[in-house]
Amino acid sequence: MTTPNTTARAAALALAPFTAAALVLAPAPALAHDVLISSSPEDGESLDTVPEEVVLTFNNNPLETGDGNAIAVTGPDEETTYETGGLEFDGADVTTELEPLDEAGDYTIGYRIVSSDGHPIQETLTFSVSEEAVAAAAPEEDEDAQEDDAAEEEAAEENADDAAEETGAEEAADEGGISGTTVAVIVVAAVVVLAAVILIAVRMRKSTQ
Repeated sequence: MTTPNTTARAAALALAPFTAAALVLAPAPALAHDVLISSSPEDGESLDTVPEEVVLTFNNNPLETGDGNAIAVTGPDEETTYETGGLEFDGADVTTELEPLDEAGDYTIGYRIVSSDGHPIQETLTFSVSEEAVAAAAPEEDEDAQEDDAAEEEAAEENADDAAEETGAEEAADEGGISGTTVAVIVVAAVVVLAAVILIAVRMRKSTQ
């Protein structure tokens, strides 16, 4: 006599090969690629201070390859770039230093990073910088440099005054030379006239004797 349990067991044994084959032939679930989990600055963030670097953090450590990784930071004019070019890898973090941001507005972070499984990850993020932040980050002249500039200007003015005095002295000397010559001519002329007067007086006296 066949019982229900015996029938179910027989059916299970009969289907076992097909079940095993189905499990073997079923496609394996696709492996998820690495993803960006955070960034500094954050995507869409408005900043009141100018960032000095961009840091991208992934869920796994990216592959540190020379050619496949790049981060570019483009300014509001969509032409000027501010990244230094070098990338630093520290575990799941990838960092690039920035040149001083000198414009207020929207900045774009474009990146291409090779994930831990060898597939490239690329995406675009944005952040904005206020005018106050740019003004606060603008380089200020060093006080010593300002003092040096003032000293140089003062020295230049003194040199100009000395040159003017020397020029005036030379002109005065030239004028003095001209006056001396004139005086000599006058003296010579006076002597000649005096001699003529004396000569005439002597002749007149002789003529009267």
